[in-house]
Amino acid sequence: MSEVWNKVYQSDSTFFGGEPSNFALPCFNHMKTNNIKKVLELGAGHGRDSIFFASNGLEVEALDYSAFAFELLNKTTKEKKLPLKPHLFDVKHQLTYPDGYFDAAYSHMLFNMHFSLEELHFIFLEIKRIVKPRGFNFFSVRNQNDNSYDTGIEIEKGIYDFNGFQIRTSQKRRYKI
Repeated sequence: MSEVWNKVYQSDSTFFGGEPSNFALPCFNHMKTNNIKKVLELGAGHGRDSIFFASNGLEVEALDYSAFAFELLNKTTKEKKLPLKPHLFDVKHQLTYPDGYFDAAYSHMLFNMHFSLEELHFIFLEIKRIVKPRGFNFFSVRNQNDNSYDTGIEIEKGIYDFNGFQIRTSQKRRYKI
């Protein structure tokens, strides 16, 4: 699947736009209110939200498995001299941070990607491990109000192919971690 994202970012380096996502704005306000200083973004892509957070005084580490997106974010980080560390990384693997290292984790739409339920459980456990006790995990997912909810071709239960993207949209499950 990283080939799909590499292709996306090669054809349009600001595929999702240059401004922070609508999800990042209220999360940032909550981060400031709760004195959050160190944030890990998972699935950062070209980094529009990581750049926003770092530009506003947060220390950010940003993970993505698209080599092309990583290069774009790395270049921007150096040009703007931001407190941001991009890393090429697949979140299906154990995170390389010690327990309680971050004040918060952040991801926008990452958990809609084509992960098995076991992989999702593993990722949530890793986030719980690397975020401080009483820390935060900010994440967004699709819901029935999204225009593309349950659209495309269902390739397996709850996973739809939508223009080449394999997206989890309808499988409902609660996770206790």
